[in-house]
Amino acid sequence: MQKLRSLANTPMYPWIFAAYPALQLAAANLIQIDLQDIVRPLVFSWIMATIGYMGLYLVFRHPEPTALVVLFGLIFFFTYGHVYYLLRDYPVGEFTFARHRYLMVAYALGLATTIWIARKIGPRLSNTSLWLNALTLALAFIPFVRIADHLIETNETAREVSKSSRELVEDAAATDDNLPDIYYIILDTYTRGDALERDYGYDNSWFLDGLSNLGFYVATCSRSNYGETLTSLTSALNLDYIPQVGRRLAELGLDANNVFVLLKQSLVRSQLEALGYRTVAFQTGFDWSDMQDADIYLSLARKPLDLQRMSAFEALFIENTAIKLLLDTQYLLKIADFGAAGFRHRGHVELQLNILEELPRIPSIEGPTFTFAHVLIPHTPFVFEANGEIVTDPRYYSGERAGPINREYLIRGYRNEVAFVSQQMLEIAEILLRQSDVPPVIIIQGDTGLERDNKMQILNVYYAPLAAAELYPAITPVNSFRIIFNAYLGMDFDLLPDISYPKGDGEPSAPETAPNCESG
Repeated sequence: MQKLRSLANTPMYPWIFAAYPALQLAAANLIQIDLQDIVRPLVFSWIMATIGYMGLYLVFRHPEPTALVVLFGLIFFFTYGHVYYLLRDYPVGEFTFARHRYLMVAYALGLATTIWIARKIGPRLSNTSLWLNALTLALAFIPFVRIADHLIETNETAREVSKSSRELVEDAAATDDNLPDIYYIILDTYTRGDALERDYGYDNSWFLDGLSNLGFYVATCSRSNYGETLTSLTSALNLDYIPQVGRRLAELGLDANNVFVLLKQSLVRSQLEALGYRTVAFQTGFDWSDMQDADIYLSLARKPLDLQRMSAFEALFIENTAIKLLLDTQYLLKIADFGAAGFRHRGHVELQLNILEELPRIPSIEGPTFTFAHVLIPHTPFVFEANGEIVTDPRYYSGERAGPINREYLIRGYRNEVAFVSQQMLEIAEILLRQSDVPPVIIIQGDTGLERDNKMQILNVYYAPLAAAELYPAITPVNSFRIIFNAYLGMDFDLLPDISYPKGDGEPSAPETAPNCESG
């Protein structure tokens, strides 16, 4: 009992609190992240706490005041970025306190005051450790429980869905001899050709014409069914609108709110795997689109000590700390292999290049394959030049949420990435067609557009000669695989109305008003 009481009064709260920022950020972004990405921020935080404690112990020579100053130092360190963005979003008239020179002084004064107070009252802090241990433990426990609950619930849902998927498979008329490889390639935020020219002054007709010459059908009036990636892809891969997809979970006795589990355990995937297809998927850096249980999962090797490769979660974590000061003043950027983009977004760059490099090799895989490739180009951060070189000007990605600093850089960065990924897709499509023994099915789609005015207008092209007569200009993704399955697998899906919901399942968007699309 005495040992337990002694342990409870040991100042462990700096290390307990150090785990909170990473856990809380993860809990707030559970659907978006790969939970393995929490590990390095946690280790980094504990190292920070340990180094701070060891250094300050030399000053105080007593555990309680040392631990208290470390705690406040961690609070200052982990809140710096949050405070910076808060001040930036709420200026005082024309003046803003969101300047590093102001925050540096304020935080330095705060830390100095904490040290002075701790030195003055150090001997009287002996009874604070128990309460601060309990307080920080309760604080860290809240996001930990949310993360654990999410893992348990989503894993249970995935198991039940996977178990029931094969029962939903319809009889198919196709045989093993004529099953084509099927490619579903998503170019994130690639908007429609007419919207590209209207809103960004970019003419991608060379790309669309090039695909047409290869035999692709270009849906010139296509729109997304939903204005967000998760809902858009979940709907498309389950051949139905989100409420109906949710009912599939409800019928299994599962929570319909976990509908996004059906992006990875989709009806399209289960149908094709039941017919003998092997699923090929790529690492994306986002848990909700990372099909790590695919038959073939093409990922980059994890290197815990490679500090030049950060995940999106790790980059966001760093941006919220006092390291933002060093990043914005570019003191740390010298360690990158290719400038600013290298340090902040090297992981993103390498993931996209991995997909683009591996796609042309898939025809060599034996047997029919279903490939899901979620390419985060031309999505922010804008890190590719039109010729594929890596952008080193941080103004393209140092704005809010890794976006550009202003409209000028948004247009320029978006156009560059559209040009780059269009050229890549044209070359990849040509290789896939040339190297496939059986003519493949290739769908290249945007999940959504980039901004409000073009959010629902998407790129949507098909190489599917057997389905050519069924494709039409205003087709939406919810009908893509209905048409493909009917034409290639002998199924009998009815087509659904093509409806676009910019904000979930509320009011549908206004009818198409683009020239030549009004009646689409």
